[in-house]
Amino acid sequence: MPRVSEVARLVERAAPRIPDPSPRLEQYTTPGDIAARLANWIALHEDLDSSRIADLGAGTCRLSVALALYGAWYIIGVDADPRLAGYCREAFSAIGSASLHGYIVSVIERGNGPLRRRAVDLVVMNPPFGVQRKGMDTVFLEYAMSLGVERIYAILKTGNEQYHSRLAAKHGYSHRVLYRERFPIPATMEHHRSRMRRVIVNVAVFEKI
Repeated sequence: MPRVSEVARLVERAAPRIPDPSPRLEQYTTPGDIAARLANWIALHEDLDSSRIADLGAGTCRLSVALALYGAWYIIGVDADPRLAGYCREAFSAIGSASLHGYIVSVIERGNGPLRRRAVDLVVMNPPFGVQRKGMDTVFLEYAMSLGVERIYAILKTGNEQYHSRLAAKHGYSHRVLYRERFPIPATMEHHRSRMRRVIVNVAVFEKI
């Protein structure tokens, strides 16, 4: 199994940061080290050789690329921003992986998304935190649960643990915080006042009961 540090380096090299990020979409690029640590955790607990994975809010596919470097064979990216599909395909080409089976440009809305139920086995995502558009984290989580997948791995804003547990139970899932990260948010948008801010996030898993 590759080292986390090496995967992080390759992710940073292959998958660029999101250009001109949109405040409305809360487009915060997942750092390579955070993507690598999450992919490493998943690789240690899942059979990536046989799991079909959806990356919701995939961006330039940093989570997907990290998973591919750990051996994931089937990944579908989903994102609302049509500019990013090319970056994702180029990233997979850069690491010499054919595991990207599609990149769907689609908005995820409450109760609606591009994938049919049970089209994939696992979901990974760094969804909008729901700060600019309140409740968008819930929209992504409920859509992921509607797919009937066994597990959902998500990077979520801290402070909502009880809410996420109740939401999970409502849809037949359990919720568990695996660990926490300090997520860097650089001043890439007009409303940002500090050059770099780090927010504490939960890396969580939702498991079908």
